[in-house]
Amino acid sequence: MDVKSLYTFVAVADHGSFAQAAAALNLSASAISVQMRALEADVDVRLFDRSRRPPVLTAEGRAFVERAREVIATWEDLSHSLRRDSNAGRLRLGAVHTAVSTLLPPALQRLRGSHPKLGLRLSTGLAHDLEAALRAGMIDAALITGPETAAPGFAFHMVCMQRLVVVAHPSAEGTDARSVLERNPYIRFSRQARVGEMVERALDAQRLRVHPAMEIDTQDGVMALVAAGLGVSVVPEYPRLQRGDLRVMPMGPGAPTRALGLMFDATGPRRRFCAALAEALRDAARAAGMDAPTAP
Repeated sequence: MDVKSLYTFVAVADHGSFAQAAAALNLSASAISVQMRALEADVDVRLFDRSRRPPVLTAEGRAFVERAREVIATWEDLSHSLRRDSNAGRLRLGAVHTAVSTLLPPALQRLRGSHPKLGLRLSTGLAHDLEAALRAGMIDAALITGPETAAPGFAFHMVCMQRLVVVAHPSAEGTDARSVLERNPYIRFSRQARVGEMVERALDAQRLRVHPAMEIDTQDGVMALVAAGLGVSVVPEYPRLQRGDLRVMPMGPGAPTRALGLMFDATGPRRRFCAALAEALRDAARAAGMDAPTAP
């Protein structure tokens, strides 16, 4: 048995199937299956019920998941403690697309200043997928739209609050947010994204009748289409939105706000780096004039 097999096992448990874990780990489903059979042989426990499709965890398998997480945490803690330079290391960060092009670059500049020897590996994705990757141990921290409750054992450090605003090309029809949304093609933020779900609820709550023309999962993509005059949209507010080729309007009374924050293992070996990144993100948010707390 090796730690790599335990990482794979936890990924299967968190994703719910060999196929989904294989996609997340960039492996084939058959490779996952071979690893899991070898792990079962090593520990002499039937971890999966293969009479069902897809295979599901047995009672023993569910119990073994928590033991596997403990072993992984201990191994990572030991690996970190053996480093000579306590400011050196590697942080695997996942971030939602809307943060990568806004707050993250200045925050990483700040983090580099205080931790110049810290390596970083960045991946992007939807909040739900990043949370799953975090629980599986594939990343160390996730910069995401805040969940209603953090997963047990994980901390969610608030970075900032962002209200939702309507964005449109200057040539778009309409004089206020409602008329702009109802009289122009609507560029929908992916409903698979947590912020996309929030936008859809806000549209329903205000009984806004939009005319969807396209659906896209990155804020940069939405903004490029809006700037080209191809439609209007609703996105999280960020100071850089205030530019000459866009109209930016409040969504109206009761417009929702999203909480952007950093989630990470509260007891993990890289929690010190994660806390430093959270503070760098809050500093960047405050510098941009955004609503950011002064403490986690």
